[in-house]
Amino acid sequence: MNKSFKLELQVTAILVLIFALGTFGYYLIEDGWTLFESFYMTAITITTVGYGEVKPLSDMGRWFSVFLVFAGLGAAGLFAGQLAKTFLENNFKDIFGVNKMKKEIKFLRDHFIVCGFGDIGFSICSVLSEARIPFVIIESDEKTAEYAVQRQFLTVNGKATYDTTLIQAGIKKAKGIVICLGEDSLNMHVSLAAREINPEIFIIARGYKSHIEKRMVRAGANTVVNPLKLGGEQIAELIVNQYKEDRTIDDCLIHKSSVMGYALKMYQHFQAESKSILEIKESLGALQALKLRRSDGTEIDIPAEDLEVASHETVLFVMSEGETSERIVKNKKFDPQLFEWSDDYRVNVKIFDNEHKKLFELCHEFIESLNKGKGKETLAKTFDQLIDYTCTHFSSEEALFEEYGYPDAEAHIKEHKELTGKVLDLNKNKTYIFPDNVADFLYEWLKEHILDCDMKYAEFFQQKGVR
Repeated sequence: MNKSFKLELQVTAILVLIFALGTFGYYLIEDGWTLFESFYMTAITITTVGYGEVKPLSDMGRWFSVFLVFAGLGAAGLFAGQLAKTFLENNFKDIFGVNKMKKEIKFLRDHFIVCGFGDIGFSICSVLSEARIPFVIIESDEKTAEYAVQRQFLTVNGKATYDTTLIQAGIKKAKGIVICLGEDSLNMHVSLAAREINPEIFIIARGYKSHIEKRMVRAGANTVVNPLKLGGEQIAELIVNQYKEDRTIDDCLIHKSSVMGYALKMYQHFQAESKSILEIKESLGALQALKLRRSDGTEIDIPAEDLEVASHETVLFVMSEGETSERIVKNKKFDPQLFEWSDDYRVNVKIFDNEHKKLFELCHEFIESLNKGKGKETLAKTFDQLIDYTCTHFSSEEALFEEYGYPDAEAHIKEHKELTGKVLDLNKNKTYIFPDNVADFLYEWLKEHILDCDMKYAEFFQQKGVR
């Protein structure tokens, strides 16, 4: 309870007390008066309307009326004063506060503007405040803007999409602007406006969808950040940069995958039948097998060529750089028709069938690129889509398992975790793996996970009436 409201309650309580005192005073002093007559006499006495006495008053009643007039006028004065004070505080204080803030913003130079004071904006402003970097917040929601002001942040309550609001925040003299509004279209609009008003300003825009990033850059953004998707990569980059500061360049071959015409490549065996090191080496055009990692974690350096490689085991090869870029897989297994949707894969749960179709489309697109010799170019895009797919699809399945009490949920979720682990592992080593090795993995996913694992819940959900 704030101080002003507490005082208002006290004044109101005094008025009520005076009315009660007056009513019972007349009722007790004057003989034969009803409570209503006593209340009415109290009201006309305190308000000084001058209607005259309800009934002739005794001397004691008149002395009581004098007391009541002064007490009532005093309480009324207090009440009126408090109303005036509240009005002034709620209006002039805001006006003077806004004017003071405008004056402070007017004299700012080389500051940053933060558009949007949501979760991301709040985090940014907290760090900037601790670092004593000057900044101004633009927030369209009045209550959120008030909260920012309470935090003693310079704030402009308005829409960042309006030029007048940007100018009010001092964009012409600002060093940079961070745009973290709720929609890509709004962020793009503000990027355009900011670049037009101040061609030299540094623009950081928040992106929600990966395909919109290039448009934002064309709209004027210097950097587009997707907190959900790129946050991990940006953190890793900061670590790499910090690492490089303490090492020589020769120690940091982090992004370099080839040296003097030779490259390291990782082969993961996803097929059910085993193959010898020699068979794999010849099919890949590799020069030498450097290491074999068994499924139990044991490793063999310079493995013999007659050693058998079982499913889910990994071999590290050294290759000629030309072989890695020119080799085109013509394995019959990678016929695009093998990656086309058919009713054999239908589980008769609409949401899952639709999501499975998306996986088939992704696989089909990748295989066509692979057979055209462009697998390397589409590899990063494929992994981005696979990671998104595992997050959304597996979450949908697991939510339905929990809702309907699927009895084999634990085993199925374990399979999900293993598949997700494989995707993340392949993505981590995508610089060193063979594109057609990814095709092996995708084929295994379609054949083993959907036809075997997913088909197990098809009958269960049909019995539950889930379509």
